[in-house]
Amino acid sequence: MSCFVSMAEIHIGNEIKNVFDKRGFTITEFSKRIKTSRENVYNIFARKTIDTGLLLTISNALEFDFFSLYVHTINPTKDSEIDRLRKEIVYLEEINSLLKAKQSK
Repeated sequence: MSCFVSMAEIHIGNEIKNVFDKRGFTITEFSKRIKTSRENVYNIFARKTIDTGLLLTISNALEFDFFSLYVHTINPTKDSEIDRLRKEIVYLEEINSLLKAKQSK
């Protein structure tokens, strides 16, 4: 059984910006990938809600399923495992960034 998260709990623009930052794209590169202007990219980062078609385009460009942020399963064991794995991913991404920075020196 699944339920939907309240949209008030998610600021999709912030979520997109976080993934964008982790991917290391430039604004110009990202705007080309989603076929919009650089100015509109900044507007997207500020949005609390977004059109599903645009969200799909952004999901594909950043290789991240933003739709998954809106749905969660009512299963405490599974939820806690997912939370643990998400934290591990963030940790590993930080380590990866540090290693890349060290290699470039």
